[in-house]
Amino acid sequence: MPIFTKEELYSTQGHMRTSSLFVEKAALERKPFLSLRAQHQTTTGVSLRDYFINYTINDPTETVFAEEVFGEWRFWENLLKCKWFTPYVEDWRRETDIKRKAMAFQAILKEVREDGRSSFTAAKYLIEEPWKDKTKATKAKTQETTEKAFDSVSSDVDRLREQGLLQ
Repeated sequence: MPIFTKEELYSTQGHMRTSSLFVEKAALERKPFLSLRAQHQTTTGVSLRDYFINYTINDPTETVFAEEVFGEWRFWENLLKCKWFTPYVEDWRRETDIKRKAMAFQAILKEVREDGRSSFTAAKYLIEEPWKDKTKATKAKTQETTEKAFDSVSSDVDRLREQGLLQ
C-alpha cells in the first residue's frame, strides 16, 4: 500500500500531478501536500526529501522509494522529467551518497576496532585515504611551483633585457 493515494497524486481528470503537489511550487488550483524541504524546515507539507533519503540510503536504484511512496515507478519517472525538479533530486542524491559512504566508513572502522578478518586491509585503507581527491592537491602544488619558477625566471629575463642581451 503506497504512502500517497491515487486521489492525492492524480488530478480529477486522471493526469499525474507534478508541481501542484508541492507547497513551494503549486498554483492555487489544488491543495499541495508535499514539501521539497526537510521536515524540520517546513511548517506545511510532508517532506518528500526526507522520504527519498530514508528509502534510497539502502536502495540507490530508487525503486523501493517510488513503489512505497507513489505506488509505481512510472509516477517517479514522470516527476524526474520535470526540469524544475532536477536540482532538488540531484541535491538529495548527493546527500544520500554522502550518508551511504558514512555508513560504509563506519563499517570499516568497526572492522579495524574489532580486529576482524579484514582489519589489516581496512586499516591500510584508512591510512592511505583513497577517498581524498589527490588531484586537487597536485594541481595546486603544480600551480604554485609554476608561479615560483615564473617569478624567478622573469626577473632574470628583465635583467638581461636591461643589459641589452635580450630583445
